[in-house]
Amino acid sequence: VVIKGSLEKYLSTAGLKDAVSGELIDALYHTFTVTEAGYATLYLGFNARIPSVVEAYTVTAANDGWVSLTQVTGVLPSNQGVIIKAPAGEYKLFNEATATADVTGNLLSGSAYNKNIDEEAYVLGKVDGVVGLYKAEKNQMDGTAWLNNANKAYLPASAVPNKSAAFYGFDW
Repeated sequence: VVIKGSLEKYLSTAGLKDAVSGELIDALYHTFTVTEAGYATLYLGFNARIPSVVEAYTVTAANDGWVSLTQVTGVLPSNQGVIIKAPAGEYKLFNEATATADVTGNLLSGSAYNKNIDEEAYVLGKVDGVVGLYKAEKNQMDGTAWLNNANKAYLPASAVPNKSAAFYGFDW
């Protein structure tokens, strides 16, 4: 079921108000975009089959400015953050009843909706032509939380030994 309305803040959190329409859909899917850099992050609230031209990776370790990536194949379990590597373009991930991928030891987190995150973290970025995980920029108004967009993954600073590192590159 898809319900459309306005997304507004109430009771200190974002929520749907003033629903204007609803519809029953046959297939649940999420469309995401891979930029020209060839990477994206993903976090879904449902199991999803990974398309054949898309590579998905979990982060299984972080040390000395590098994160170790482990490829995920098959059907990605719900509520797991992954780093996507694929040709630039738009992709659809469809709901699958049963997850088959093993994501043991995944350090990535995320949210299926826009969410203010109070802890320090690293997010996917490209600086001076280098793609990696960079410190998330905090809210400039109060200097605390930062916004993680819907269906995006991030690496919590609490999951890494050197919380002062400004950048983590990918160790394939």
